[in-house]
Amino acid sequence: MGYMTDGLTFNVLRQANEFRLKTAKYKKCEDSWTTAHWLQALVGELGELANIMKKVDRGDFVFDKVKTDIENELADVQTYLDILAFKMGIDLGEVTIRKFNEVSNRIGSMVKILHDGSDYSLDPTLK
Repeated sequence: MGYMTDGLTFNVLRQANEFRLKTAKYKKCEDSWTTAHWLQALVGELGELANIMKKVDRGDFVFDKVKTDIENELADVQTYLDILAFKMGIDLGEVTIRKFNEVSNRIGSMVKILHDGSDYSLDPTLK
């Protein structure tokens, strides 16, 4: 699984998150958490990532030695970001495509993500 392959999609992550929220310890969160709680969880994961990176930058850790920890924190961030978007009724894939293409237009880049999210294009006419 990786970039430019048939790897994970926003839709698969959303479906898995929705199902997992109904099971295990997340059921309690699903029943009682507000969007603010999910935002706090997301920010907590970003904080954990930032703390590792701070320690890499000041020389406490070597990047290659903590790369797996960094990967895990990024995955947690992605997961909580999707849950937060779900709780707010937002299709993260759809809005990411829209915003990416808006920024490309604004900065004069020809790189646009196709509307179905299947690939990207260098077509300057794609809006």
